[in-house]
Amino acid sequence: MKLTKLDEYPRHQLGLTFDSVGTSSPHWNDGYYFALGDAAGRVGFFSGLRLYANNDVMDAFTCVASGGRQHNMRFSRRLRPRIDDLDCGAMAVVIVEGLRRLRIRAGDNPYGIRYDLVWEGVTEPYNEEYVRQWSGGRLVGERSNYAQVCTVTGWLEVGGERHEVDATRWTGVRDHSWGLGATGGPVLAHAAPGRPSAPIGLRQWVWIRFPDRSVFWQFHRSAAGVLTMFEAVCLYPRGDAREPFAYVNVEHELDFAPGTRRLRRGTVSLQRPDGVWERFLAEVITDPVYLEGGGYWQGFDDHLGRGIYRGDDHHEGEVWDVSQPGRLVDPAGRVKARADAWAENFGRFTNRDNPAEIGIGHLECVVSGPYPGFSDELR
Repeated sequence: MKLTKLDEYPRHQLGLTFDSVGTSSPHWNDGYYFALGDAAGRVGFFSGLRLYANNDVMDAFTCVASGGRQHNMRFSRRLRPRIDDLDCGAMAVVIVEGLRRLRIRAGDNPYGIRYDLVWEGVTEPYNEEYVRQWSGGRLVGERSNYAQVCTVTGWLEVGGERHEVDATRWTGVRDHSWGLGATGGPVLAHAAPGRPSAPIGLRQWVWIRFPDRSVFWQFHRSAAGVLTMFEAVCLYPRGDAREPFAYVNVEHELDFAPGTRRLRRGTVSLQRPDGVWERFLAEVITDPVYLEGGGYWQGFDDHLGRGIYRGDDHHEGEVWDVSQPGRLVDPAGRVKARADAWAENFGRFTNRDNPAEIGIGHLECVVSGPYPGFSDELR
């Protein structure tokens, strides 16, 4: 065991230093996710940095979609002895004030993505429901996650173009999650469960920054049309006397690009505790970002995914063509998109019952596995 800076704080929950975690699983991970978009839909920015304590690995990525191109860079390094330093390759995260203000930076690198961005929470962070998954008597999935809508200031360079980022035209969303997930190498051998888990079906994970509030929703709906997960809240800015509240139900009508699983627009309706429905028109405004470019879905060049030791200092990246809905083309001209590929967007959201209320936010809409109106061949 090795002392870290966190060991100075009286927050230990195990008889270990913070150099270690309370499981030996290689799939334990802890890290950050940042998403940024502008009101004109010119840029979709997604970035992350994550630690894998039991694999002695830290990795990081940035993916930026602009002008029909997705620019990717991925980094990985040995975690120890620099476990206290939140930097990986050209990228770094600085905690300026916990739960309120963070700074992320990317210096010179071979992939043409540089930035210096300060993220300040508009509201207090929202702590999502804690999730655990079991299979064959073994804990295989566990996740804690808090998220926050942010104002973002600074600058971003990608593909030779510089963007000045200000709080009036740009919106950021960031989260911090930890637990056991599908990272850190192959799943350890165990007996297959008697009944494989069903695909998600339809999934949305959305954060919106409106002028005087933030709205969050996430839901899964199965191939049979059953709502299998739902969580949604309305939050107000720091210092606002209004009380946050949770919505109690969701309905939706969605329009996808023909022959694809890429959302174009749709209406999501949330029911308040008083029975009133709020209807939000969601319109995709940015090119998609396929997180495979950040290492998800075995997305590194070695196809081993995130959290794998690749040497003390590793980096890679490329530029993809994402100009056609549902079609991702790599530098060699190969089509890489798959039917369940998760793509992230930013969207414009309009309150259909109060059209003056317009916001920008993170818009994840995924159809994974069978779902009414889609075939397995659809991209």
